Amino acid sequence: MKTLSHILFIFLIIGCKAKSTNVITEQQEFKAMSNCPNDGVCTVELIPNSSLILKEDTIGSIYTNIVEGEKTIFKFSFKRNEDKMNVDGHYFEEVYAEFDSNLNDLDIENEQLKDVKLLFNRVCYCKGSAGFYPIKNGKLTLKKIDDKTINILLDFKVDEVPQVITSLNETLILE
Repeated sequence: MKTLSHILFIFLIIGCKAKSTNVITEQQEFKAMSNCPNDGVCTVELIPNSSLILKEDTIGSIYTNIVEGEKTIFKFSFKRNEDKMNVDGHYFEEVYAEFDSNLNDLDIENEQLKDVKLLFNRVCYCKGSAGFYPIKNGKLTLKKIDDKTINILLDFKVDEVPQVITSLNETLILE
């Protein structure tokens, strides 16, 4: 009888399944589906179990490190097609945000954007106008469509430097 109760207990434990949550556990990369200029390639990444650490160098420029943490990092990248004849012709832009790991609905704008560490990064051979910039003007909406699908909508303006990407509207199907 004791053996039978042990076997039943084991089946109960094995048969129990935790409720599915909307927490991603592995880094996922997506091809951006909207708002990508024709002269480049756009990608979206979700990086779980991470945090954005903002740092400042000796001349006051901001940069970031992605480290292990309890958040999910959103990264949108636009890389312009390079002219192979131009050595310094590389150009790309990135947008970073740090979301709660369960990707809760979010609707914030302007001053509140700092709560998700919303950043714009411009990388190019363009003296004085490359680097990381906090996004202070804009509106960000994160919406769960269902357990496996989220939509991220962002309209923004960075006053300090010219930018190609000014809006994002990405629907991501999570694995």
